[in-house]
Amino acid sequence: MPSSLCMVQGSSNTVSGHGGAAFSNMSEFVQVNHKVFFAAADRNKDVILEQLTPFLDRARLVLEVASGSGQHIQHFARSYPQVVFQPSEYNIDLLPSIVDYAAELEEHQIKTPLPLDATNQDHWQKILESGQDGQPTPRDGSDGPYDLVVTTNVFHISPWIVGQSIVRGAGRVLKPGGFLILYGAFKKDGKFNTESNKQFDETLRDTDPSWGVRDIEAIAEVAENEARLKHVQTINMPSNNYLLVFEKLA
Repeated sequence: MPSSLCMVQGSSNTVSGHGGAAFSNMSEFVQVNHKVFFAAADRNKDVILEQLTPFLDRARLVLEVASGSGQHIQHFARSYPQVVFQPSEYNIDLLPSIVDYAAELEEHQIKTPLPLDATNQDHWQKILESGQDGQPTPRDGSDGPYDLVVTTNVFHISPWIVGQSIVRGAGRVLKPGGFLILYGAFKKDGKFNTESNKQFDETLRDTDPSWGVRDIEAIAEVAENEARLKHVQTINMPSNNYLLVFEKLA
């Protein structure tokens, strides 16, 4: 990525790709050296943290899938310096930005960001080992060490296989009683919650036919049948978004 200051429309701030492609959230960004600023991430960081607070209050180890520039994880860690945060990102060009945001905090426990293609099982193994402080972790489906897995604005700007893989991966790395939390635009009962979200879905699919606003029920089916995750809560969020909460079963 260039070291000069730049502003670009339609550039990527995520993430967990498939087949070597990087995916865009179609939002502008500003970049100075390694550090990237996404306007969308800045706008929604407070409302997301507000809803995460009950979960972060009792968490020790948190994985963020698709950390993007690192703005969200910096914001979360500023309020929770006692919590260990593991950032991850598909776009390896953004890893230095995550490091730079973490370095701005006087006190934090943000670990070195890891590359994560959600469809790559070896990447999930590295996530597991990081949570175990580098100790080898069994590949036999045993429970993981993470209390919370969070991802924001990913499912609609990546192929469905990526969303499915995030859910399966979360089921693999979470401990029983841990939570997977998804934030973004979703359909409920197969329906869009606004006409604007329907138009948004059409725009996404025009950009890439593999993108689109996903059904909450389809995600919940994968979670329950393939990841030992139960859909326990749907929270209405600003800008016609939802926050979905899934709990890892024993």
